[in-house]
Parts: sequence; C-alpha cells; structure tokens
Amino acid sequence: MAERVALITSINNEMLNESFELFVAGVSKEEARERLENSISQIYSAKENIKKTRIVVQNIWYDTTKPLHNEAVDAAKYLSQKERLPIHWALLLTQYKIFSDLSETLGHFYEIRDVVKSSQIKEEMGEKWGARNSVLCAVTRAFKSLCDMGVIEKVGSSSYTKKRIIVSDPKVVALLFGAVMIAIDRQYMTWETFITHPSIFPFAICNVTQADMAAVPYLAMERMGDQVVFRVI
Repeated sequence: MAERVALITSINNEMLNESFELFVAGVSKEEARERLENSISQIYSAKENIKKTRIVVQNIWYDTTKPLHNEAVDAAKYLSQKERLPIHWALLLTQYKIFSDLSETLGHFYEIRDVVKSSQIKEEMGEKWGARNSVLCAVTRAFKSLCDMGVIEKVGSSSYTKKRIIVSDPKVVALLFGAVMIAIDRQYMTWETFITHPSIFPFAICNVTQADMAAVPYLAMERMGDQVVFRVI
C-alpha cells in the first residue's frame, strides 16, 4: 500500500511560531485550534485548507508524544522567532516523512547545481512515492512553504536557489543532529556525515564542534572501529 501523504498544504514561520508560543503559554489545544484557524483564515479562505494547515502547524508543537519534543521546547524557549527556524525544521523532519524525503532530495540536487527546477524534484519524488496527484500537490505546496520560510528563493517561473542560514547554537545543532538520525532511521551517525547531510541543506553549522555534541544528554558518543559516532538515546 502506498504511504499516505500527510503534508498537502503550505505553511510558514509565522504559523509555526504562533503554534509554539501558544503551547509554551499553556493555551489549551482547543483554544489554540480556534486561534490558529483564525490566523490561517487571513491567508486561506477555504475551510478545508484552513483545517489542513492548522492540523500541521498545531501537531508540530502540541503533539508531545513525538521524538525530541521536549528537547525542542527547551531549545526554542530563549530564541527569537527568526532563530527558531531550524527547530521547526527538525520537528518537520521527524514528523513528516514526505518533508524528510523532499528535503533530502533537494539537498542532493543543490550539491551539484546552484539552481533547481521544481519539475526535477517532482520527478524524483514521484519515483519514491508514486506519481500520485497527492504527491505532486504536496511538492508544489512544499516549494511555496520553503520560499515562505526563507530557505529557498524563486528565480524563474519554476527555478529555485537555496539560501544559507548559519546555525551556531549547540542546542539547536544537537536537535538537528538527532532529527536527521530519526528521520532517515539511522541508529548511528558521524559528526561529519551530519553536517553535510542533504536534508539540512539550508543550514551551515558554524562554531559548533563534535565536542559540543558529546555534552548533549540525549546524544551518546561512542567509538565504532576507527570512527566516533553518535546515537539518540
């Protein structure tokens, strides 16, 4: 059976930040639903689109059963709205398989070219997920989301360049590290593999080292042969 596509909507940083701020303020899920839908209705008019979008942005922060949720809250509390982007990204990686696959696919393309066409990504994602309308729609909406989130920029009718976002907070980097391992179902990963992994293509890790990761409570550093690896515990 084909895997269900659960991210057929466009989201942006403002929606994700509002969801986070409602959660940490202790607003109930029911009240947050109403407030988020009111905000989203300023962008979308169709009730179905409003509901789909609200479910995505609310689940990112209100589903406390998901991996790394508490760690994400702890990392995001003292950051500005702009600085929270890689934390939202980490949770999207762990919660939505199609987002993880799309990010990795885009990252692979950006490793070999500066400009990527949406048609190329649709073709690759169609091969992975099946050339279903829901998949093609999800990819189209994802490109809009990534533009609105400020990680890619449209340079033609269907061409995009990536932006470079520096991440230098060890807590945020650790969250991305753990999220990548969870998203691609890897039990172990080296530091070098992580910092060059295509699924975090917009982010440049600066002034954070392997030694910083060794101090993270939920990452275990171990030796495997002649390599030092990390795993999520």
